[in-house]
Amino acid sequence: MTSSPQRILVTGCRGKVGRAAVLALRAAGHDVRGTDLGRPVYDVDESDPVPYVQADLTDAGDAFAVIRDVDVVVHTAGIPEPTKNVAHAVFLTNVASTFNVVEAVAARGIPRLINLSSDSVSGMTWALRPFVGAFCPIDETHPDLAHDAYGMSKRVTEMLCDALVARTDATAVSIRPTWVLTPESYASNLRPFFADPDLPSAVFWAYIDVRDLADLVVACVETPTPGHEVVYAAAADNIGSRDLLAEVERLHPEVERRTVSRADASGIDSSKAHRLFGWAPARSWRDHLDERGEPLRG
Repeated sequence: MTSSPQRILVTGCRGKVGRAAVLALRAAGHDVRGTDLGRPVYDVDESDPVPYVQADLTDAGDAFAVIRDVDVVVHTAGIPEPTKNVAHAVFLTNVASTFNVVEAVAARGIPRLINLSSDSVSGMTWALRPFVGAFCPIDETHPDLAHDAYGMSKRVTEMLCDALVARTDATAVSIRPTWVLTPESYASNLRPFFADPDLPSAVFWAYIDVRDLADLVVACVETPTPGHEVVYAAAADNIGSRDLLAEVERLHPEVERRTVSRADASGIDSSKAHRLFGWAPARSWRDHLDERGEPLRG
């Protein structure tokens, strides 16, 4: 594990994941700077906790201008899901921005890239012809079956990381987070699953708290690994703390059920992230909601 502070650029630093990553990396003592599409604040303002440069990473010139003089790039920039943009914009934005980031990392000799991928690479989450996973819980051995613009874009970003480490001395980690929740969004996002116990989930009721995801980013920055590693990231439990395998058998009897460490386990297995980086999720929906899915009081 690297104990000394590192110089880190966080792309997409004003997004949900990027903002949390900036806070966690700063708390860990690193020298952090950020870039995003958002307009800078030119007066002193708390909205910019770290040095900030506005840049459009789909433009190679912008990418090469902003990616320099750092030890690590944490790449969270991009369109985070496919329902609010046309498909070609989702695919081209995510692929072009990552291509330019990878090219800049290679050209500048930056030693490490942390790429925010997605569980959508497995294919189920945004499938245009819905299907469920081949087995539960899902892990990195599951085939990559995405056929939608978003899932395919994230698969290509991982391929770009493969190419980066093949042609340079850089190392890379692609994190595949599942559904990312914030303290403010638990109630509204999870309410349907408490209202309807039969409501299915493309990834077997998996989710992750954005702060746990940010802690994994820090662990990936601080723990060296060779080549390009791909890891899933999910909370330890599932939405509503269902008996996971029993519910899969009831609602998806065709799915192969594998061993879990606890009855209410997540539908995504994050044990590889624990093995490589010593990371374990510490937060749960129970920190915010009661057994009915209502916000906790007081």
